[in-house]
Amino acid sequence: MNNLATVSEIQLNPYLEDLQSLTIPNTTNGLGFASVFCGGGGLDLGFSVAGFKPLFSSDVEATYCETIKQNLGSHGHIVEPHDISKLSGVDVVERVGRDIDVVIGGPPCQSFSILGSRGSIADPRGQLAYEYARFVKQIKPKAFLFENVPGLLTLNKGTDWNNLLSFFESETGYYIKWIKLNAVWFGAPQLRKRVIAVGFRTEKDFSKFTWPTAVFSDSVKQLELYKQPPRTSSQALELVSGLPNHTLRQHSERVSTRYSTIPPGGRDKKDHTDRIHPNKPSGTVLVGSGAGGGRPFIHPHEHRHITVREAARLQTFPDWWEFFGGPTSAYRQVGNAVPPMMARAIASRIAEALGAK
Repeated sequence: MNNLATVSEIQLNPYLEDLQSLTIPNTTNGLGFASVFCGGGGLDLGFSVAGFKPLFSSDVEATYCETIKQNLGSHGHIVEPHDISKLSGVDVVERVGRDIDVVIGGPPCQSFSILGSRGSIADPRGQLAYEYARFVKQIKPKAFLFENVPGLLTLNKGTDWNNLLSFFESETGYYIKWIKLNAVWFGAPQLRKRVIAVGFRTEKDFSKFTWPTAVFSDSVKQLELYKQPPRTSSQALELVSGLPNHTLRQHSERVSTRYSTIPPGGRDKKDHTDRIHPNKPSGTVLVGSGAGGGRPFIHPHEHRHITVREAARLQTFPDWWEFFGGPTSAYRQVGNAVPPMMARAIASRIAEALGAK
């Protein structure tokens, strides 16, 4: 945590307390995982916190792998860049030297996203989903997880999603179920919906699996008796001074003055950047363009974009998790990630279904 923050200050903020709980346990649950399309490590971290042992992590971007290596690298954990179309699951198992119990990954979503080309599976990036199925088939894990954007469900009136599921089922022979989850339900101060599919090699394990239930509500207006109010963005943005990746972007006086007129929850008409409302969860943290170094929100109180660290806070990355490769790469790693708190909730249910010790 921030060296400038006292324990008492952190304890006054339940969200920051929860972030401190995202640590790697000294002992594992006996299950090991391989991760592809690892990005900034949201899934890798969530599964590790849930007790899984990281065995293999890979992404085509070398800087993303450096982030995983520096934060999660340990003895017996292979972290290296690969193009999945050239990556053999058989070779990975041989190099790891043990069975891989779970494979996790979210093939690049730009071709599926409402913000992308929506070319879907016809786009070469969409084909990576099929490469992922091949990789799973070669490794033969007890279970696998597939993550993507909810826009995939509506492309071509749902035909693409149904075809993809059918392909995974026929190609791998696994029993598959899927759901749309919102990260805010699991403690993220951010509204972020994702499609999660899980597959199990045996019907017995499949029948034991249940989805994690929501702990927090979507909004105060939709608050139900058994759920807590949603976390707010202001909780996430406290006590960030001095933390890694907290480098303020310098804006011209003209831009700062323009941002000063944007109300909480409002949008700048020129660059279409949203201002975070301090008393609500933020919107979905976005990747943005590679040329622009991400598309971060406007800070709720200061007239500037949020930093990489502040975006990571909204994504539920703990403060000790540092992103490497420069600001453009770091913003993209954060924006592409599965929030670790949501990943932990799913991983825990997979562990239970597999009879983890």
